[in-house]
Amino acid sequence: MSTYKMKPGKIGKAAIGAYQKVEEKFVDTFLEEDGSLKTGGMAEKVTGACQKVEDAVVGGYKKVEDAFVNAFLEKEDDGDAVKGRHGEK
Repeated sequence: MSTYKMKPGKIGKAAIGAYQKVEEKFVDTFLEEDGSLKTGGMAEKVTGACQKVEDAVVGGYKKVEDAFVNAFLEKEDDGDAVKGRHGEK
């Protein structure tokens, strides 16, 4: 199995930070503290809308994730990953 390591760069940090902000806003907007949906009396409509938003966000995130992996990560052999963790070459 291959493992990945981060390539250095400001853009990678910016992409991660941007995603975290979107995730936090989504949680604040649609979820209660216990993780349940904020639906009130319109449960079916809100749940359906949330599902559409989730599908769009997940689909969009997957595209961003794939682009991020292609731009900032590189595959390592398992042996390289172990050596890299211990500073050996």
